[in-house]
Amino acid sequence: MRDLWQNPLLPAQLAVQAALAGAAALALAAAWLAPDAVTRLLQIVAVAAAIHLLLVWGEATLGHATAHARLASHEMTSGRYATAFWLGMVAMAGGMLTPWLGVALVPLPLLGLMAYEHAYVQAGQSVPLA
Repeated sequence: MRDLWQNPLLPAQLAVQAALAGAAALALAAAWLAPDAVTRLLQIVAVAAAIHLLLVWGEATLGHATAHARLASHEMTSGRYATAFWLGMVAMAGGMLTPWLGVALVPLPLLGLMAYEHAYVQAGQSVPLA
């Protein structure tokens, strides 16, 4: 298994990402089907976006156990995948504004999640296995 993905924060990160993506998708549907649920769903999106940013910050600043994990983390945050990583972080930060700016902003944290995951997976695979 790839060293970057041996992070103790990964289970929490995946749970938060699932909550964010689920609430965002439901908020888009609720805008037409159940408008009274939109406010609560947008609050969940904002909180999940904030927690996701904190977990990513923890992942990026925690020491990594192996040289390959450190190299992969560097590739993600400062190397060839840094553009996708930082665009994802900015989009995710914008997702924290959804309760105030409305359902039209919901695609922003979803795009941020997609950009982050692209950088995370590609950086993890960019270093050798052994």
